[in-house]
Amino acid sequence: MASTIDHERREEFRRNGFVILPKLADDDEIVWLREVYDRLFAQYATPGAENFYDIAGRRDGDRPLLPQIVEPEKYAPELPRSAHFARCRKIASTFLDIAEDDLEFYGHAIMKPPRYGAPTPWHQDEGYMDPKWSRRGLSIWTTLDDATVDSGCLHYLPGGHLGPVLPHRHIDDDDHVRGLMTDEVDGTAGVACPLAPGGAVVHDFRTPHYAGPNQTDQPRRAYVLVFMSAPVEVPDPEPRPWLRWA
Repeated sequence: MASTIDHERREEFRRNGFVILPKLADDDEIVWLREVYDRLFAQYATPGAENFYDIAGRRDGDRPLLPQIVEPEKYAPELPRSAHFARCRKIASTFLDIAEDDLEFYGHAIMKPPRYGAPTPWHQDEGYMDPKWSRRGLSIWTTLDDATVDSGCLHYLPGGHLGPVLPHRHIDDDDHVRGLMTDEVDGTAGVACPLAPGGAVVHDFRTPHYAGPNQTDQPRRAYVLVFMSAPVEVPDPEPRPWLRWA
């Protein structure tokens, strides 16, 4: 797949802030990634556990609305040794024009449970980042299931990465909720990106995106790899007062 990242796709990424890769992982890799993913959630998706978060709900909620495990590679070191990881790192290097060995990374395992849960509101990944440090980076979001509009596929605002980091706030204006959202996006201009298992979408840190709730009977599992440059200190950082949690 990395060899097919041609000039047109790179220009599309620069223009829109996202690009679809219809078949990033083959069927055997998807079977393996599902096994690792399900094992991680069975063993480590416990409220209060390190690296487990409910992005959309309160920490004291009855059950997680949008559960995720951050840095799953801490518990499954085989993930960064996989062919899938190597492929994603090469793709990230191609889009960012940064040597593979200079890229830092971490992973996310994100679950949208069937028939309940919450949408992922419009936000920018950079909205979560400390403004004292500047990084260039992207996320490679690979779905392990059918990601449809009904099951919560991603939607993007084309070109939104060319503007500033938008004002964000905590979901429900509750600083006990880790998730952030912005009201500065016209959702009707969003572009839905449905994907079959093994498909992926790559997006810039600043690209506004959204995913609806999962209204189907099947889970919507996604494995995300985040690649970025080393941080550079910003002499006069902009304020991001929303970066606080109770």
